[in-house]
Amino acid sequence: MKRIAIIDKEKCKPSTCSSECVKSCPINKKEVECVTIGQKAKIDENLCVGCGICVKKCPWKAIQIVNLPFPEDKKPVHRYGDNGFVLYNLPIPRENSILGILGRNGIGKTSAIKILCGKEKPNFGEKNFNEENLKKFIKGSELIKHFENLEKKSLSYKPQNLSFLNVDLKAKELLLERAEEKNVEKLAKEINAHTILEKNLKTLSGGELQKIAILATFLKDADIYFLDEPLAYLDIEERIKISDFIKEKSEGKITIVVEHDLILLDYLTEYINIFFGVPGAYGISSIVKSSSYAINSYLDGFLKEENLLIRDKKISFNFNKNYLNKGIKLSAWPNFEKEFENFNLYVKEGYIKEGHVYGIIGKNGVGKSTFIKCLAGLEDIKIGDKKQKINLDLKISYKPQYLFSDSEENVSEVVYKEKIKKEICSLFNLEVIFHRKIKDLSGGELQRFSIARCLSKEADIYFLDEPSAFLDVEERVSLAKTINDYILEKGKTAFVVDHDFLLISYVADSILYFKGERGKFGKVEEPKEFIDGISEMLKDLDITLRKDKDSNRPRINKKNSVLDREQKEKKQWVIL
Repeated sequence: MKRIAIIDKEKCKPSTCSSECVKSCPINKKEVECVTIGQKAKIDENLCVGCGICVKKCPWKAIQIVNLPFPEDKKPVHRYGDNGFVLYNLPIPRENSILGILGRNGIGKTSAIKILCGKEKPNFGEKNFNEENLKKFIKGSELIKHFENLEKKSLSYKPQNLSFLNVDLKAKELLLERAEEKNVEKLAKEINAHTILEKNLKTLSGGELQKIAILATFLKDADIYFLDEPLAYLDIEERIKISDFIKEKSEGKITIVVEHDLILLDYLTEYINIFFGVPGAYGISSIVKSSSYAINSYLDGFLKEENLLIRDKKISFNFNKNYLNKGIKLSAWPNFEKEFENFNLYVKEGYIKEGHVYGIIGKNGVGKSTFIKCLAGLEDIKIGDKKQKINLDLKISYKPQYLFSDSEENVSEVVYKEKIKKEICSLFNLEVIFHRKIKDLSGGELQRFSIARCLSKEADIYFLDEPSAFLDVEERVSLAKTINDYILEKGKTAFVVDHDFLLISYVADSILYFKGERGKFGKVEEPKEFIDGISEMLKDLDITLRKDKDSNRPRINKKNSVLDREQKEKKQWVIL
């Protein structure tokens, strides 16, 4: 069996350990150098017997020894240095279609896209790129057409990380470098981005920056479009609009999309390649599958064509909900208003019941985050002419929407200090970041850590604001299951604000649907039964939703399809 040894160069700190990996290796004890230390540790994969002793002994958890589920003669497409991440296989771009890429974070999706669009040269496991190796790799493959024509075709690429847009420049000035003014304004209106063209890029929100990045991508008349997480930061309404926009602009083109929102990935794409493997160690692309079949295979955890189990358990969906009139009444909030200089929020009174999860949905900028801050007693509200804070007379735990930290503390120090249980640490995979400083955590790591801190507190109500941000599909489903199992089984209550419709469908018993005009005003009625609240939103979006017959997951009907028309005629906006 082929195995690889992975060393996380950031975690490996030879100057602060006792070289446990070298001392404990049974091959080294035979006076053969399998594990050596220079600036960082290095493991000879040809000598390694896969005993895993060094993995357990490393104090920084920097080592992974991984057995690969395929023949030893399978060659990598790319490797990031000695004992670095390995990528196997590449998706195959398809003419006149949108191909989706589905998989966990840290498993090579972005690397594959960079190779396909020529931004990174594949080294095939060697030190440097070699043209002959590329020719051997693509020989007899459908990829031969793509790589042979790559230099002749024009490409347009939207990266995952938008930090490059954090510059002191008007959005319009940036876009005018790509196209004429009339084209910029025309396309901007199609995705409701025309109102932000005169704004400075440094002042834009994440969702606004996402729109500018998408505009920059499609203002170029390209043959191939690569979009890495184009729906991040956007609300449900915007995700539908952007998905329709991408579909329209992709006609007659090759388009590849990486996305974690399963419902929208299904809605947007025709085909999907599933990436699987071990995050941070290796990734491999499945053969291409139709979108609905690929997502169901992914949820099953078994790839039939490859005969590979990629997860121990299936991800299943149960839409049995608590009715609003069930459960003990814990507290209530009154009719109130919240005023800012240019924004007003109007809230109708509502009750809080034990053992319920309230899903909070609606477009950005209409007061969802403000609402839970008010309920948590973090903001003054207005009742009549009187300003005051809400006091629910309950213990509250709150995870904010935006997560920033300059803390020098290690994760392990906070886990110990706040007595976060091992069960919670395991659920959110905190063990792998125990020795990291909080200020050095990535977006996804900080999100997992913040959710774990919130849920570990002894409280009556848990407020979670956009917990799915930066999380991959597996992490989102794990989060949803944790909320259901950990909170509801203990008779607690949660309010969850999120734009991932799958997560809301999984966890919420009832819905608070926020309406209004972005940045000007927002309003919300009392909580509604899940189906009623979701139906109201879907009606406003003019889309219908059904349950997949094989996996029970919610799916958006294609616009004007037979199912879409039938449900609209019967005024059944959602069937679950």
